[in-house]
Amino acid sequence: MALPLNRFRLLTANLISGSNTIYQENIDVATIILSCQITNITGSSQTCDVAIAKSGSAAQIILLKNGTIPVNESLNPLAGKIVLERNDAFVIKTSVSGSLDVVLSVLENAIN
Repeated sequence: MALPLNRFRLLTANLISGSNTIYQENIDVATIILSCQITNITGSSQTCDVAIAKSGSAAQIILLKNGTIPVNESLNPLAGKIVLERNDAFVIKTSVSGSLDVVLSVLENAIN
């Protein structure tokens, strides 16, 4: 079955403590992360790290380190769009389960 040429996706998650893979590019598409919003849904400030896990490497490329999100506020950790290649992952790490909600918008482009 052929993949659609372009497919927009909206991914949502309530983060658990530790590393959370929000999206992993694992099919033959080029993925563009359009936007990311992380919202603190608790009564105290929260922090998070945002990274890209590159395929074939144990190291992560850090996009945001110890980003602070005040009570009932949101953070957009991306200054622009990010392109993911095959098997790359978009990862958010936090220390408190259930404290942060994330909304990620991506565009998947079929590769010929």
